[in-house]
Amino acid sequence: MEHSVEGILRGGKFKKLLENIMTDAKKRTNLNRVEIEVLYFLHRYGEQNTLTDICQYLQMNKGHISSTMDNLCDKGYVVYKRDDRDRRYVHYEITQQADSIIRDMDNAWKKMSERILSGIGREDLQTFNRVAKQIEDNIEMML
Repeated sequence: MEHSVEGILRGGKFKKLLENIMTDAKKRTNLNRVEIEVLYFLHRYGEQNTLTDICQYLQMNKGHISSTMDNLCDKGYVVYKRDDRDRRYVHYEITQQADSIIRDMDNAWKKMSERILSGIGREDLQTFNRVAKQIEDNIEMML
């Protein structure tokens, strides 16, 4: 496996980049990186709003994310609702209190994405996305 591909898969540099773009929001809100990532995930993927969905996206354990969700609820950034069909499931929704954080993250994410994808043509990006999806599927099958 190429060193650069392995580096992307490990995600260390990307996590550091995310940490950098969240600096202002973290200072202004007293939220940590994971809390901000959860809010932004819920904003971007509203239908995927269970604890399991969040854990899979962030690749973190349920205990850690569960306490993060409790903190976000206590701080008023998130509310939870029991599933109408299956009371075992809880769905999380962001509140208006998170709007400024979401706006900041939308702007930062857009700028970061533009810079990361700079010089990459649409066709190359489509190929990359297809290959990345196949790699993800292969890894999932191996697990």
